[in-house]
Amino acid sequence: MTFVPENNLERSLIKAAGDPAHHPQFYRDIVESDFFLVQHGPPPEQSCSTVIKEGSQLDFQNMEFNGKHYIPVYSSLHRLQAALQEDAGYIALNALEFMKLTHGAELLLNPGSDFGKEFSKVEIQSIIDGSIWKPSESYRVEKESNILIGQPANYPHDLADALSRLFETTTEVNRAFLVHFFNPEKDKSAHTLVGIQVSENYEKVLSGAGIVAQGIEIPDPPVDFIQITGHGGVEDYFSEECEPFYQK
Repeated sequence: MTFVPENNLERSLIKAAGDPAHHPQFYRDIVESDFFLVQHGPPPEQSCSTVIKEGSQLDFQNMEFNGKHYIPVYSSLHRLQAALQEDAGYIALNALEFMKLTHGAELLLNPGSDFGKEFSKVEIQSIIDGSIWKPSESYRVEKESNILIGQPANYPHDLADALSRLFETTTEVNRAFLVHFFNPEKDKSAHTLVGIQVSENYEKVLSGAGIVAQGIEIPDPPVDFIQITGHGGVEDYFSEECEPFYQK
């Protein structure tokens, strides 16, 4: 099949499938786009726009895929029509509002198409409550700690390249570094640490970088992030011993 994108969501879906650096923008595009769904019952005589009243019952098609049950959703009317074997009614709803309506259901975007995506319950919940944009855990150093830091033996080039492409789309990131890091007081093993120096909006930059990191397999997970502020400590290693993998 040839997948010719028909709207912004489909263009974003194609780009995200080939580049983890686009994942943050894909989630932004999802919540501003419509899902198209097959609705049970006889198809209406004509298409129209209407307001769904509170208490209304909507019946949607379900399907099984890889042993799990999903509600199939489509990124355009053409994508939905290509999946139909007979005439059917359909409804188009804002994707975020639909996720809220079907809270607890897992979704399968564009089943049978060249480009699609599974949305798990956990992922949907994180989109609804906004936690997808927040770090899963934060840690503040309250006392002096002895740590081990150095360059990774197996450098995660895919991660550095994807983050570089992401940072190129922002104006806030000045430099970014990547190291192998171990804090005996909280870590079970050494892992990857990314230091980011920004002019402003660190939380915004961090949210996008975190989503990018989740989509890439690296030799030494997990990936932690630290803001480079020029206050010394572990930051001295970045400025004195480490070359940035990204520089504005």
